Amino acid sequence: MDELTFRNVVDAIYAKVLQRLDQEDPDVIEGEMNAGVVRIRSSRGQIYVLNVQPPMQEIWYAAGDRAWHFKHAATAWVDPRNGDELGAVLDATVSRAAGISIHFDL
Repeated sequence: MDELTFRNVVDAIYAKVLQRLDQEDPDVIEGEMNAGVVRIRSSRGQIYVLNVQPPMQEIWYAAGDRAWHFKHAATAWVDPRNGDELGAVLDATVSRAAGISIHFDL
């Protein structure tokens, strides 16, 4: 995928994540984007970070003491080290941080 396509795909993912978080009570969980980085903050004090590495065409996600490097594979973003899929990882980590079920339709 070329750089412009990568950027457009990432922007769409960021928009979906932020729109989904906007549906929740900001006193429980909220997301914000600043300087091309999405930060997800929970009322429990967790801060998770969704970022990109354009030269590698990867989406990086840090949640607590875990980090993933997702690469585009067919129709999903997958961490090649363990097979984890971006949407599933976001669902699990953000739901745990918020204490409620949150699903990201990526």
